[in-house]
Amino acid sequence: MSLSNLYQSIIVPASTLLPIIAGLIWYKKLSKPLHTLVAYLIIALLINIGGIIMAQLHKNNLPLLHFYTMFELLAVMLYYRHAFNTKLANKWTTVIMILYPVYCIINFTFFQSIYQFNTYTRPLEAIIIIVFSGIYLNSQNTFENKKMINNAGRWVASGFLLYFCGSLFQFIFSNLISHHASKPIKMLIWNLHDTFVLIMYICFFLAIKNERGNR
Repeated sequence: MSLSNLYQSIIVPASTLLPIIAGLIWYKKLSKPLHTLVAYLIIALLINIGGIIMAQLHKNNLPLLHFYTMFELLAVMLYYRHAFNTKLANKWTTVIMILYPVYCIINFTFFQSIYQFNTYTRPLEAIIIIVFSGIYLNSQNTFENKKMINNAGRWVASGFLLYFCGSLFQFIFSNLISHHASKPIKMLIWNLHDTFVLIMYICFFLAIKNERGNR
């Protein structure tokens, strides 16, 4: 196994365990948004393992990505629903959580095969999460009272922002890269993507650690 394959298929997926284990150990000390985050990470890890097993068996695991994309956005919207805890946030997250899965189903039924990258739906997911993360961080920066600032929430939003901003163009051009890029370029792009994933998981761990330390 090459170093890149080791990094992509073992090291980065295993790094999910860092915030998961911390979240389970300190679960009772965590807020409702972080409970949602930990549940999301556990399910994401299981789906990731399923994708790795399918790849090792030389089976196309892209159908899993289509359903994972739906699950991921629903989970992140549920997280922000709890994190904002306002009527306006409840309204918008509900609308998105209803419409986005419908859009995904329409996409893989009529437009993009479930056996290719979902370049119409995944970038939209990224943009939605970027917008929510940006709004959350901005709302935190407007608090004059430091006691109102949620540092754990800022770590989570920063993790989402770094990952989805860093990966947005890869989501858009995934099919183009898959068909036309050379193997070294593909490896470089996927290594960069996985590095953003790793940074996001570290941010989540720091969020859980920070929350535990403040309770």
